[in-house]
Amino acid sequence: MNNHPEFDPYDPQTVVAGPSAWGAFGRRQPLYRYRGRFDFHIASDYRDIRDNILQDNDTWLYSKGTSPKMLDPRLACGMMTDPPHHNGIRIIVQRGFAPRQLERIAVEIDQLAEELIADMEAMADKSGNFFKLFAMPLAARLMCRMLGAPEENYLQYKQWADEFMFDVFNNVNDSAEAAEKGQLMAGSLAGLIAERRKILDDAGVEPSLAQVGTLLPDDFISRFICDTVDGRHLTEWEIISLLLSIINGGNETTMNLICNLLWRLLERPVLWEQLKADPALIPAAVEESLRFDPPVLGMFRTTARATELRGETIPEGRKVLYNIAAANRDPTIWDNPDDFRLDRDMASLRKHVSFSGGSHLCLGIHLARMEVRQVFEKLVARLPNLRLTGQPTRAAGFNFWGQENLPVAWD
Repeated sequence: MNNHPEFDPYDPQTVVAGPSAWGAFGRRQPLYRYRGRFDFHIASDYRDIRDNILQDNDTWLYSKGTSPKMLDPRLACGMMTDPPHHNGIRIIVQRGFAPRQLERIAVEIDQLAEELIADMEAMADKSGNFFKLFAMPLAARLMCRMLGAPEENYLQYKQWADEFMFDVFNNVNDSAEAAEKGQLMAGSLAGLIAERRKILDDAGVEPSLAQVGTLLPDDFISRFICDTVDGRHLTEWEIISLLLSIINGGNETTMNLICNLLWRLLERPVLWEQLKADPALIPAAVEESLRFDPPVLGMFRTTARATELRGETIPEGRKVLYNIAAANRDPTIWDNPDDFRLDRDMASLRKHVSFSGGSHLCLGIHLARMEVRQVFEKLVARLPNLRLTGQPTRAAGFNFWGQENLPVAWD
């Protein structure tokens, strides 16, 4: 093993620099084998990622896990599957993001944002950590509501999700402590599933989508119990796996996106003033943040067979990280890609790969865009004098790009 790799995702300087380091390296080395804490390839070319890795499901497997570790085969269910089975699973999840559902969720986003801003306005010193005061509770509480989990437990679910995701991306060996945390989260979800099943049993009815929003609450737990794939209901573990995917995938990324965007706007106050003067720029600002500061810097696929990429043969069973940050800063796609700007064309902005692509395109794509747009419409109207009071603190781990402390003041 090379103990001094040219590029080390786990080096503290790389971790702090985030997308800028990943983007600069990717331009120098479109394909690179990292041999350090783990052993995997890093693919950084935009077209290799968009047109090959994210499209060829037969070669680039999702079911082996999206981290540098091989996924336990017993866990390859729910979203952690490849087409064609994965397509049926996506349809089940997608029903929860249908236009009618998004209309209902939009009202909840507005209510949560109003509540959290009111709490900030009531604070005596009018300053604090925006991540803890607003971005994290809004995203985590909304996720609990959508799942059907107790909203008051949102901090517990976030802690479990943070610890689980940190372990699978950063720790070489699986720890007993991490396994115990995973079991606690799965056990909590199993209890919620059991409560819904008892409602159906007491009513003497079989699970069906007709009971969602009538006998059962309209949320993901109810949907996953009542819906079917391949002519059958989902197993207990398939339901838990889907719920874990939503908690781990949707929770962290949205709160990071909110904080990353606010950080970039406030560190250059002229941009914040631009947004206040013209809120119609908010959708472009959201896309520019996704491009410039992707909440996830890269994800993994595993080769199903030996394959060639950029003239190099990558063997079967090799973990390959596709470098989202580098793809999003490709100078052939965006002018001056290392600049954060609000004047980019929306069509070009949406060429970023922050939501993945192909059969595994993020199912929460429309929700994420809607949620962050609504949040910033509210912030520019209600807290127009937001300002930074210090430098943000980067969240732990190499793969998720977010700020766990964003010090701000307002009046």
